[in-house]
Parts: sequence; C-alpha cells; structure tokens
Amino acid sequence: MDRRSDEDPPLIQEFLREARRNFVGEPEPITGHNGYRPPGLSQHAVAQRLGISPRLYQDWEGCGRPIPAHRLDSLANALRLDSRKRDELWFIVTGGYPPRGPAEPDPEAVTGWTSYLHALQVPALTVDGAWRILETNQAWRQLFEPAGQPPPANLLRFVLFAPYARQLCAEWRTGWATAFLRQLRLQAQTAHHQPQTGPDQELLRVIAELREDPELARLWQTESESTRVALHHDGQVRLLRPPAGGYVQRVRMLVSSPAHDPRRRVLMFMPAVTAPGLAGPAGTAPGTTASATTAPGTAGPAVPTLRRTGPYSGVLSGPPKSGLVKSGLL
Repeated sequence: MDRRSDEDPPLIQEFLREARRNFVGEPEPITGHNGYRPPGLSQHAVAQRLGISPRLYQDWEGCGRPIPAHRLDSLANALRLDSRKRDELWFIVTGGYPPRGPAEPDPEAVTGWTSYLHALQVPALTVDGAWRILETNQAWRQLFEPAGQPPPANLLRFVLFAPYARQLCAEWRTGWATAFLRQLRLQAQTAHHQPQTGPDQELLRVIAELREDPELARLWQTESESTRVALHHDGQVRLLRPPAGGYVQRVRMLVSSPAHDPRRRVLMFMPAVTAPGLAGPAGTAPGTTASATTAPGTAGPAVPTLRRTGPYSGVLSGPPKSGLVKSGLL
C-alpha cells in the first residue's frame, strides 16, 4: 500500500538511512562515474555484511517486511552502532530494550531514582532481575536490618532462607514463601525462552539450594505441580510482625520499574488500609487497620489520617504511639 506524500516516513526507515550515511569504517569500492565513492554504506553493502539478499534488506529498510528481533544485534553490528544507538534500534523495532536490558544506565535517571528512594518515608528498596538488593532507604533498614541482623544481599534469599524472615514475615508460608516461589518458577521457566540471556545464575543457585531444604523442597514441588504462577507482587497485601513487638501490620507491596532500566525494580511497602465495612485480618489492632485511627469509644471501620509533614504528605499513618509508627514501619 502506497503511503500518502504528506505522511511522515517510518521511523525505522529514517534511522537506518542515517546509520548508513554516518557509517564509519572501511570505505566501499569505488563505483559510479568518474570514480565516485558514495558516503557511508549502501543497502547492498549492509546486506552483504548480514549475509542476506539485498532485496530482503531493502524490504526491512522500506518497511516492506518487519525486522526479526533475533536479527537486530547483527544489524547493529553491521552498521557499527554504539550502545545508545543499539538500544534505540531495539526500541524502534520492538518497543523495548533487548532482553539483556539497556547497554548503559542513564546517570541522571539513576540519581533521580536514588533521591526518590531515600525521600520515601515507607520501607523501600531497589532490586535487579535476580532479586539482588541494589539500594535501600532508612525505613527499610530499620525494619529489615535491626540490631544484630546482617543486611540481606538478596530479597528472594532473605524471604526463603533467613530465620529472621520467618519472624518478621507473618504467615510466612502462605503469604510470602509461596508467592515468591511462584514468581521464581515463572522467571526460571520463561528465561529458557530467551537464548540471548538465559536464566540468571543467581536464580539457578537459589533453586538448587531450596531443593536441599526439606520444607522449601516440599513447597517447590507443590508449586511445580501446580499451574499457578505469580506475575508480580505489585499491589499484593502482606503481613509483617514488627521487630519491636505489637500488632501484626498489613502492608501493600508496590512495584515500579524505571524506564531507563526495566531490569531494576523499586519495591515499596505501603500501609494497607481496609476498605470501609471490611474487617481487618486476625492479629491487627482492634478497630483499626495497619495505618488508620478510630475515634475513642467508637467501633467500626477505622478512618485513615494523613501525614501532614515530610516530602510525601499523602502517606497514611496512625497516631504516634500505634500502628506503623510504633512498630517502626513509618
């Protein structure tokens, strides 16, 4: 189908043409009249470098055929694209980064996300695709690294193997371990379909170690025989038992990924508020949710209050001597 003359040319077409014009490398053989040597690379030369027919490459550049994802790295090599341009090529063709992630992190974006993490008044941390902990904020360290507890290096390992996790994470088996095992199973299975990256060795080590633990091995076997998986933890409510004592608290895990590096995930543990008319879970403060207050002498659903100070004034909190404030969550 012919495009209208007033339509913008496809982005991939302009990208590849510019990449050929700006190619830096050995020149093409002299062609044309009077020994004219065209600048950059011709379509024919790119096709030769790729080992494909000139017609096929012309179809790629002219949008007659889609460029297969498994050919993108070879195309980037043929055009000698730098790491930034390689990421741009992947985004234009597939809408995202290559499976291995971006070649280089954006320093400005990294600084911004770091500032955001440390400004949060709720426990938060950054992890990579294998759950390695990259950075934490003060609220996280107060809750997950109390005095005498070594700082965890991997969130998945912490939840599954750390004795302190079974004390901190209420309903550890059904609320925490099972959910993390389901996501681990999904990650391990889907990674086999990505030949360029494959499963992360850290995840494979975790699977090998959990098979040596009798309880975790039984859980893993149960999940392996099930069709249930966990796509993510975003929005899920978990229970935490504060190290300082007190009522079990409900927290909602929120997960976000920076656009500059989708491999990184920022996890936040927000106070979870029970909807009006719904009873709180067993073990929570009578007449309250994990982040709400109830007027003295009254019963019924708790009414959340707002924190009025700090950079995130919309964070829900309870009175100074109850709920998450008392427990160290806020």
